[in-house]
Amino acid sequence: MYITIFKTSVPDRESLVRIEPALDSAFGKGNWSFAFEDTDKIFRVVSNSPCTETALHLLSEYGFLGEELPYSLDEFKV
Repeated sequence: MYITIFKTSVPDRESLVRIEPALDSAFGKGNWSFAFEDTDKIFRVVSNSPCTETALHLLSEYGFLGEELPYSLDEFKV
C-alpha cells in the first residue's frame, strides 16, 4: 500500500466539485482526501501502486498546483 501526500493550491471544498469525479475515477472513492484546515491544503492518496504522476497530472489538468511531500511511516515507529 502506498500513501502519497501532496501540498496543493486547491483552496476549499467548493473547488473540488470539478475535480472530484476524476479523482474518484483515478483512485477510487474513499481512497483520497483533502485537509483544507492545513495551510498546505494537503491532498492524501492511498493506492496499491505509485500514483504521483497521475495525481499531479489531474491537479494540473484542473488548474491546480501540487507538490509531493516526503512521507514515511518510519518516523512514527510503525
